[in-house]
Amino acid sequence: MRPRVGAVSYLNARPLVYGLEEDAVRGALRLEYEVPSRLAERMVSGELDIALIPIIGLTELRDLELISGLGIVTRGPSRSVLIVSRKPLDRIGSLALDPESRTSNVLAQVLLAERFGVQPRAEVGPVDLKDSLDRFDAVVRIGDKALFESYPSSCNVLDLGTEWTDWTGLPFVFAAWFSRPGALNRETYRRLHDSRRKGVAAIESISNDYEFDGIRNPELAGEYLRKNIHFRLGSAEVEAMKRFFGLAADLGLIDEAPPIRLALQQSTGCHETAARLAEGR
Repeated sequence: MRPRVGAVSYLNARPLVYGLEEDAVRGALRLEYEVPSRLAERMVSGELDIALIPIIGLTELRDLELISGLGIVTRGPSRSVLIVSRKPLDRIGSLALDPESRTSNVLAQVLLAERFGVQPRAEVGPVDLKDSLDRFDAVVRIGDKALFESYPSSCNVLDLGTEWTDWTGLPFVFAAWFSRPGALNRETYRRLHDSRRKGVAAIESISNDYEFDGIRNPELAGEYLRKNIHFRLGSAEVEAMKRFFGLAADLGLIDEAPPIRLALQQSTGCHETAARLAEGR
């Protein structure tokens, strides 16, 4: 049976899914696109076997297994995960959450609490930036709209990737490939890694072809994919996930830190990599 694979259509995911589109055309797998929050819902419902989902999805799907080596990672500025505020950051009283990604929403609340000493009233806000800023002191913006849109000069803009790494010294994992227990086999594991290699080699082509809401900016897209987003996930990234979950649990933003289980730990081809990650090496 062909694995059912879900992914996001954002620019930062393109290098990870680039080769999978060819595999889907050949019938090796079924590939479907959704916004991040919807992917998690579809994993809950059993509609997908493997998905590139925000890591906060582990709090609802605690039996999911992390597919080692691959993710959407920042090691400093993200440029596409932001808080846009019309007030000084330490005076934010209300925060509009982005409806498309819970991970970034939780990260925003962790950083505001830990770095700026505020815990604003938070709820999902309008997608339109102006509408959100009319109703809230600050707005979480993620993905292509955060990267490509411009912001009022009167606003404070906080890059959450920068803030997290400056504070913790760790990278941040926004999303990773996860599978249902037993759903990942060695062939699909290989296809996922081959897809990343093909995608990284094709960044220039991806950047030239990419368009968001009528905006085409190959120079910005290429710089973003080469400098801001990383696609390898190792022991430092696993440690960062654990640190994030612990902080979110301490603040009551999630019930408890979920376990991180690795897929294919008993498979000969992947055991060594999985073991190194599990041991934090």
